[in-house]
Amino acid sequence: MYASNLARIVPQNCKLSKPRERSQRYSRTCPQGGRRAHQSLRVYATAGVNRQWILKKRPEGSVHTGDLELTDAPIPTPGDGEVLVRNTYVSIDPTHRIWMSDMPQYMPCVELGEVMRAITVGVVEESNFDGLEKGDIVGGLGNCQDYYVSEGAGLDKKTTSVPVQDHLNVFGVVIGLTAFYGTMKICQPKAGETFVVTGAAGAVGSLAGQLAKMAGARVIGAVGSQEKADYITKELGFDGAINYKTDDLDEKLKELAPDGVDCFFDNTAGPMLEAVLLQLNNNSRIALCGLINQYNTDKVGVKNYDMLLMRRVTLRGFICLDHIEYFGEALEMLGAGVAEGKIKYKTDVQEGLPNYIDVVNMLFDGSNDGKLVLKV
Repeated sequence: MYASNLARIVPQNCKLSKPRERSQRYSRTCPQGGRRAHQSLRVYATAGVNRQWILKKRPEGSVHTGDLELTDAPIPTPGDGEVLVRNTYVSIDPTHRIWMSDMPQYMPCVELGEVMRAITVGVVEESNFDGLEKGDIVGGLGNCQDYYVSEGAGLDKKTTSVPVQDHLNVFGVVIGLTAFYGTMKICQPKAGETFVVTGAAGAVGSLAGQLAKMAGARVIGAVGSQEKADYITKELGFDGAINYKTDDLDEKLKELAPDGVDCFFDNTAGPMLEAVLLQLNNNSRIALCGLINQYNTDKVGVKNYDMLLMRRVTLRGFICLDHIEYFGEALEMLGAGVAEGKIKYKTDVQEGLPNYIDVVNMLFDGSNDGKLVLKV
C-alpha cells in the first residue's frame, strides 16, 4: 500500500558525515501546545559567528554548567567537494551523555576541547559538491554548533515531504532504525507473544511497542508517570502499562503478563530489567538498546542474571549505526505504519542552542514529551 509513496520518505543515502571542523512541541497527532527550556543566554546567532558548545570537563552525574562552554568561532569556508551547512535542528539523545564521558563506548568519546558531537539536520548554505545545491535539506554529524563544513558525498539529503524535525525522529537512523532493528530483527515478536518495552513513552520505546503491536504481540510498556501510562495505552494502543515509580514491579508484571514475557526491548536497565528477568519464558529474546538508568550514576550489577541461563534467553546489545543496510526496510515498515494510522509519534522541540545543557538533562528527568530536538 505504501510502496508507491516510499520515495517521498526514504533519504537518498544513509551515511553520517563527520564535520571537517570542530519550547514548542510537534506531534503527529497533537501539533498544538508549547513549552520551552530555560532561556537565559543569547538564543539566536549573530551574523558571521559560529556558536559552538565545547566540552570542557567530564560530567559527574548530570550535565552541569561548566562541563561545556558556549563559544564563538568564525564560520568555516568549504573547499573543493565540500559544503557549508547551517544547522536547524540538533538531535538530543541519551548517547550524548556517553560521548561526554571517557568510559569504554562504541565510538571514540568527545575529547576535551572539542565541539560536542550531535546528529543534526540543516540547510546547505554554500556548495562545492555537484550533488547538492544551496537550500537543500541534509542530515549528518553536524555537532552542537550553528555551521559546519562536510564532504558533500557523506551527507544525507532529506525529502521535504515531512516536517524537517521528523528526520531526527521516526524517519531517522537513531530513532526509526533503532526501533525497527531491535524489535523486528532481534526480538522478532510473533502473534500472541508478550512484548515488554522500557522507556515506552519515549521516541524509540513508543515506536518499538507499536511495531510489536503491528506484528500481533501483546505489548506492555514501562513508564514514569500516570500521564505517560495513559498515553501509551489510550493513544498508542498498548495492552498495559507499568509505572516504575509507583508500582510493585514484580506484582504488576505478573498481573499484566500472566503467561510470562517472550520479548523484552530494554532502554533503561535497572529494576525493570531485574523484574522482567524473573518473568521470561523459555527461548525469549532481549534487545539491549540503552542503559539510561545508569548513565549518570555508578554502575551496578544485575540481579536475577541466572535467568538468562535457566530460560535459555538470547540477549543482544546493538547500535543502529552497525545496521544501516536495514534503513530502507525500516522506512518501508515505519512509513506504512504512519500512512495507515498504526504508528503515532511526538517530537518535542525546544528552542535555542544556548539551552543545550538544560535540554539534555530533560532526557534524564523525564520531562520531555516525545523525541527531543533542539531548534538552533
